Parts: sequence; structure tokens; C-alpha cells
Amino acid sequence: MSEWVRAVIGIEDPVAQRNFTANVMDGALFALGMSFVSQQAILPVFVKAIGGGNIAVGMIPVLWTFGFNFPQVFIARYAQRAREKKSLLLLTAMAQRMPWLLLSLVPFVLAGRVGTGGVLAAFFILYALAAIAGSINLPVWFDLIAKLTPLEVRGRLFAIRNLLGSVFGIGGGAVAALILGTMLYPASYAFLFSLAFVSLMLSYYFLTRLEEKAPELPVAGVPGIRLAEALPRILRTRGNYRNYLVGDALLISSNMANGFFAVHAIEKFSLSDAAAGAFTMVIAGSVIVGSLLFGYLADHHGHRLNMLLAGMFTLLACVAALLAQTPELYAASFVCSASSLTLSGISRLPLIAELCSVAERPTYVALSNMVTSPFVLAGVLGGWIANAWGFPALFMTTGVLALSALLWWLLVVEEPRGRHAVGAA
Repeated sequence: MSEWVRAVIGIEDPVAQRNFTANVMDGALFALGMSFVSQQAILPVFVKAIGGGNIAVGMIPVLWTFGFNFPQVFIARYAQRAREKKSLLLLTAMAQRMPWLLLSLVPFVLAGRVGTGGVLAAFFILYALAAIAGSINLPVWFDLIAKLTPLEVRGRLFAIRNLLGSVFGIGGGAVAALILGTMLYPASYAFLFSLAFVSLMLSYYFLTRLEEKAPELPVAGVPGIRLAEALPRILRTRGNYRNYLVGDALLISSNMANGFFAVHAIEKFSLSDAAAGAFTMVIAGSVIVGSLLFGYLADHHGHRLNMLLAGMFTLLACVAALLAQTPELYAASFVCSASSLTLSGISRLPLIAELCSVAERPTYVALSNMVTSPFVLAGVLGGWIANAWGFPALFMTTGVLALSALLWWLLVVEEPRGRHAVGAA
């Protein structure tokens, strides 16, 4: 299978070819699993089915982003110092997957036996644990991927992962639509969570196939407990990294409406829950098209451009949600929202890697997420705005944030590629 990597990507080293293929398959199967429990389309409808309101829907991205980002600060020093990163990766990756198995039991075991509050609490606790385990896994995973993947093909690696994952995701969305259209709650959602777990375990197999070369000498890094103390110094001396953090915070804040597009469309056009599966297919198809273009843009024009475009597409998603008069036209919101997330997924982490030295990568990834993760609380604010003034007010507020992000990346953040970025003002 690795021959396609040499022919298409241009990697000659056989070990690097196999690692590239394994990374692509891991990401694609992980994306398939997530398509069964889409944070944009499936989970908001699930929370509504349980009996949760707009605030509960807004908590979905909040818990995920907080859980997925903040704990990284405590694992970064181990990722930075570990000589053999693969063994640590496999341990944390398994912990990341187990909560999804337990989540498959929540609808089956608790629905009808405890009240709405109990089911919601069980869901959010396990969902948060999945995010926290993913957070612990991320610095280890990213440091190993950066170690195994040459700089000039990282954009294409993330793009191809997204592309193949989205192809799988179209199938996952079709399966989700079929399940939600033919099976009754709670069995339908229990089955979707089970399928997600199986897919994630298949992706885990490809992580075991990664080939790490001779162990690196341990790097002396900032102890995890002192990372927060190092942040003021880094912010004073790394001006472009500081600007990056502001732009990242604006983009995260502008995601406040993502969990509400599906709920709003179902309510506005009186659609069934099965529409969530169709929305997932639209999202997956959009990621396919976007990945083909955005990976190329990142490798040839830098990751800053993609982050700028992410703000533009979020703005367009809000405009479409406000103006669409039919479900077909409303689909543009999912196309634009998915494009924004694809752009960030391809470029957010690789851009950090260009703003620091190789030895600093785990520290900077953890610090970046620690600083910007609180801005995901905008999701709760989004639920409050939707309750108080309705969905149009939510989409207009999100559009203003997206426009601010676009302008910041355009006018303030400098492209680090080709510059001596580390230490630059």
C-alpha cells in the first residue's frame, strides 16, 4: 500500500511511506467513528431527544473543547521528554476510546429508568472523559506525527486524512440516517455509539503499525507544573505567537453556533431526527472537497491563509442560516461550517509547529490549548442567546466574531514560513 505514497506524495523512504499510510488510515477510521456521533449534527439532536434544552446543546462543544485542550498542560513534559513516544501514544489512545463504549450503554440502560437530568449527567460525564483522554493523547500523538512526517508534506497528510475520513463519513452519515429513520430511541443512539467505538478501535490498530525509529535523547523541557509560569515570558518574547493565540481564540469563539445549525434546521423546517444523518453526509462531502484544496493551499501558501479562510467560511455559514428558506438552501450552512472546521483541522496544529522549535512542540501545543480553550465557553453564551433572543441573534453574533477573526488573521498575524519565526517579534 505504501507505493501510492511514493508515487503521489513523493516520499522515498519505505518506513516513512508505511508511517504515512498508517497515519492516514488512523485518521480516516477515527473520522468514520466520529461521523456516527457527529458533534455538529448527531449529538445536538441526541441531547434534544433526551430532553435537554439550548443550554445543554451549547455545552456539547464547551465540554469537548475544555476537556480536549486544558489537560494537555499536564502531559506535555512527558511527551517532550519521552524517548519512545509510541508506547505512550498507545496507552493514551486506548484511554481515549473506552468512554465511547460506555456511552453506548447510556441510552439503553438509563433511558426510561432515570429522569432527564440523570441521563444528561451520565452522557456529559462520559463525553467529558472522552475529551479529557483525547487531550492527554494529543501532545503525544502530535509530537510523534511531527517526528515521523517531513515538514513539506504535513499539510497533505492532514488533508488526506480528512479526505478519506470524509469519504468514510458519507457512508457513516448514510448509516446514521438509516438507523435514526428505522430504529426507535433509545436503541438507535445506543447503536450509533457502538459503531463509533468499533471504528475507533479499528483506527487504533493502525496506530500500532507506526514505526518509530531509534529513540531520541530525552529533551530537557519546562516541567508541567511550571508551564503556566513560562507563558508570560513566551508572550513577551514571541510576538507572532501571541498574535496567533488571539486569532485562535477568535476562531474558537466563532464556533459557538456550530451545535445549533442542525437543531435550528430541524425546528425551522419540521424535519425528523433522520435529517441529522443527512446533515452528516453533507458535512462529510464538504470536507472531501475542502481537503483536496486546503491541504494544497497549506503546503504551498502557508497555514495562516487557511486560518483566515476559516473565519470567512464561518461568516458565510451564519449568513446562509439566516437567509435560507428551504432545507436544501440551508445545507449551505453545513457546507461552510464544515469547510471552516476542515481548514482549522488541517492548519491549526501545523502552524504552531512553525512558530516554535522542534524541542518546544509539545509545550507550545499544550500552552496554546490551555490559553484558548476557555473561549469555547462562547458555546454556553450561544445557548443563552438562543433562549433569550432566538437563533437569528445567535447567528448574527457568531458572524461578528467570525468577521473579527478573518480581519485579525489578515491584518495582524504574519506568515511564519520562510521567516525566522522562533523569537520573532
